Amino acid sequence: MTYSEVHWRLLLVDDDEDDFIITRDLLRDAQQAQIQLDWCSDFQEALATMGRQEHDVYLVDYRLGAESGLDLIDQAIQAGITRPIILLTGQGNEQLDASAIELGAADYLVKGQLDCQQLLRSIRYAIDRNLATTRLAESESRYRLLFEANPEPMWVFAKQGLQFLAVNQAASQFFGYSQQEFLAMTVLDIQSEEEKTRFLQFFESLICNQIVDPAVGVWAYRHKQGHLVFADVLIHDFEFDNQPCCLILAIDITEKQAARELAHQREQAFRKLLNDNRDPLLVISGDRRICYANPAAQKLLKLNLEQLESQSLDLPLLSDKLTEWALTLPDGSVAEVEIHRSETDWEGQPADLLSLRDIAERKASEQQLRLLKESLEASFNGVVIVDAIEPDMPVIYVNPAFERITGYSEAEMLGRNCRILQGNERDSLQIEEIHRGLSQAENVHVVIRNFRKDGQPFWNDLYISPIFNAQGNVTHFIGVQNDITEQKRYEEELSFSASHDVLTGLPNRAVLEDRLRQGCKMALRQKHSLAILFIDLDGFKLINDSIGHRSGDLLLVEVAQRMCEQVRAGDTVARIGGDEFIILLVDLKLENDVISIADRLLASVARPYHIQGIYLHVTASMGITLSDGDIEQPTQLIQQADLAMYKAKQEGRNNYQWYTNDLNLRLRERVHLRNELQKAIETEAFELYFQPKIEGCSGQVIGLEALLRWQHPQMGFISPATFVPIAEDTGQIIPLSQWVLETACRQLRDLLQQGIAAPSVAVNISTVQFRRINFVKSVQSALQKYQLKSEHLEIEITENVLFDNTEKAIEKLQRLKELGVNISIDDFGTGFSSLSYLKELPIDTVKIDRSFVQEINTDSRDAAITQGIISMAHHLRLNVVAEGVETEQQFKFLQQSNCDQYQGYYFAKPMPFEALKQYLMDEAARELP
Repeated sequence: MTYSEVHWRLLLVDDDEDDFIITRDLLRDAQQAQIQLDWCSDFQEALATMGRQEHDVYLVDYRLGAESGLDLIDQAIQAGITRPIILLTGQGNEQLDASAIELGAADYLVKGQLDCQQLLRSIRYAIDRNLATTRLAESESRYRLLFEANPEPMWVFAKQGLQFLAVNQAASQFFGYSQQEFLAMTVLDIQSEEEKTRFLQFFESLICNQIVDPAVGVWAYRHKQGHLVFADVLIHDFEFDNQPCCLILAIDITEKQAARELAHQREQAFRKLLNDNRDPLLVISGDRRICYANPAAQKLLKLNLEQLESQSLDLPLLSDKLTEWALTLPDGSVAEVEIHRSETDWEGQPADLLSLRDIAERKASEQQLRLLKESLEASFNGVVIVDAIEPDMPVIYVNPAFERITGYSEAEMLGRNCRILQGNERDSLQIEEIHRGLSQAENVHVVIRNFRKDGQPFWNDLYISPIFNAQGNVTHFIGVQNDITEQKRYEEELSFSASHDVLTGLPNRAVLEDRLRQGCKMALRQKHSLAILFIDLDGFKLINDSIGHRSGDLLLVEVAQRMCEQVRAGDTVARIGGDEFIILLVDLKLENDVISIADRLLASVARPYHIQGIYLHVTASMGITLSDGDIEQPTQLIQQADLAMYKAKQEGRNNYQWYTNDLNLRLRERVHLRNELQKAIETEAFELYFQPKIEGCSGQVIGLEALLRWQHPQMGFISPATFVPIAEDTGQIIPLSQWVLETACRQLRDLLQQGIAAPSVAVNISTVQFRRINFVKSVQSALQKYQLKSEHLEIEITENVLFDNTEKAIEKLQRLKELGVNISIDDFGTGFSSLSYLKELPIDTVKIDRSFVQEINTDSRDAAITQGIISMAHHLRLNVVAEGVETEQQFKFLQQSNCDQYQGYYFAKPMPFEALKQYLMDEAARELP
């Protein structure tokens, strides 16, 4: 319909005349439409006018004075007015829109957004829908008559709750229920138990609008009497009594279904016979197409039946005999099959029934046998097979590796027994194990010494296994052998290396401790004694570093030989590392036996050595401990001898000392002090004292030395001479030295920040700290951290830092000098550094040790050494500091000897930081004019 055909009469219900005028003018724009617009402003008048239904559409404003347009719509609908109503409002509101539609309004329009076309469309839509609704109501009675008269079962059920709403007479007869009974049931009541789940899934899809085809297939229903009935079902969505419903048309196919089920059962039985057949079966048509393939055939051909029906196979011209064929499969692969052909009839047409047997496994077995034989021929291991049934178990096969290992050819071995490989050895445990395995038909594994044809022995790693026939009887034995002679030799060498020192060939610590445990048991049983001698070479490290490790190794080998010559056959000489040896003396009856051996050992070690053209001299320090074997931990004897050895070192070396209980006490004290030292490091329970260095000419303070002090809360003052050696042995010196360096730098910075004129500070660096890779970097970091100039810091080292790798030590000193740090050698004259290196050292100062200064006025030798050090240092342009100056006489002698600087109690004692500040301020005030 076009707008030129429109003849509408409209009623506008609005309490505002201006809105009427606007709406009238808006409709005049529809020039081709013939529209009459009436107006009513009163609620009751409008309701009465609408009740006469003289208009095509009612346009109702939302606001009608004290009344609401929604109230008017509600009352009009309840009054039976069927003409369409459109609600008009001044502004959009989704909730209002929903309320209007729910009450029965045809549309909802916002006046401020209206144009002519939009209004016309809404009116036309309302009229068209109203007309359709009217026609539907008129046709409903006609459809109800058709529904009741239809000979096929029909019913209507509600989507919400699935209740029956209507059923025709045919449905009542089909199910056996009356129409009244149906109205009290749901559709689930007629579903068979097997179909309920299917129906609920189908109905869920229907609700989700996923079913587009009304034909929904065959369904099984439960008759009132309990038996199943079948129907081919069509379903339609529609509204019935203003609620969403489904209309079902069911065609009774119960008898047809029964016949179909019988045919299906017969077909299934036939197909089951084919499908259950383990051999692949194919039905081939006359044009060589596949009509049928059972599961075994589908598996063989790697395609399902649907795929196979479009394929043709590369088959030979077949007779009724068995045929082997390499069948090319559709995917290009090849299957080895055995084919049997017979003629058959398939769906009324002649066809061939092919029975296929996959012979791939048989072919693979044949191939495996060939590969096995070739593998045996190529194997690196020797293989021999003997006949277990024939007398004396003759050899029936040997492979080439067996010939190579034993030297016997296959011809020489066939028919003979393998015992010819055993030579004259007949009583070994391994041979007994072989006989046992052969007699009991069990697997055997032995490592046995056999002999080659030429008589040379070899170690044979031999496996023997029985071979059984189908009846479980042993028919053969197979032996696999491997020549492990080289492996055994390597294992022996490895075992020796694991228990002996590689350099000297002496037993190592593990062997020594094992023999010590055995020796303690024997001493306790026989009431004899044993002794442990712990030996450390004197001066070996210096020799090793000065003439090289190769010479040092040769020296150790000769020392080991000399020691072995001085002990008895049952004693043990062991090297436990470096230049340390331990000797275990067993079966001692008298203490003098130990003394005589110890004297011989010291004398033997002290004799000169001629190593690579150089005569060398070393001595030994020895610690001895005796035991009757009654000790819970035998290795404690080694610790005791070690303690005694250290006492021998302290007693001047080249002697022996006996272990006593006081040595053990000292050890416990040392362990306790080490633990307390660790706590002190962790809590920084140390303090720095500072001792001034005095310039000789002016008497001014020109430097400070930072000295470490430890005041223990229980043990009192502990001298650095006591705890520093322990710290160096345990590695605790590393964090301790770093603390000293950083604390000295921090306190010097504090002096400078407080305006106190502070000289440079000297920090003693241990040998362990100096040798660390990052030592120079740690010095640089401390200077940067506390914002000090490099000339503020002086590093004091001893000559010992040059002992290990002098070149590296000099290189590290050069890097310190590049930072601008001053370097001095402390305790000069007490070490063993070469004077040839002295001129190469990048140092600024040498410090004369207090041991020379102490007797300088009474001992001419100390005086001469002191003057010599001063003269030599000045010639090398080095500054000289004398330590330990305590008297005026010492000072005057040093001053007359041209010493540059002084340090000692005569000038100032070491003082804590707070006292130092006052001291420096007093010195500064004294220098003022």
